[in-house]
Amino acid sequence: MKPKPRSEQGTPERTKSAKRPKCPICGKPIVQTYRPFCSKACADVDLGRWFSGRYVVPGGPASHKGDEEAED
Repeated sequence: MKPKPRSEQGTPERTKSAKRPKCPICGKPIVQTYRPFCSKACADVDLGRWFSGRYVVPGGPASHKGDEEAED
């Protein structure tokens, strides 16, 4: 059986995940005001995780301009 050309296949059905983005903290639908979160509470949870060191950006230790002079 020969496959149909794309123009004859019709429109593809959307999956559930394509409907609305979800909050990365609790999974509820996002609210534009707090995007990418659903509420201020979830935004604050995320901020707290950054402050506590739970989230980190990979890389080497940061150097400061004043550190080079102090090492000499």
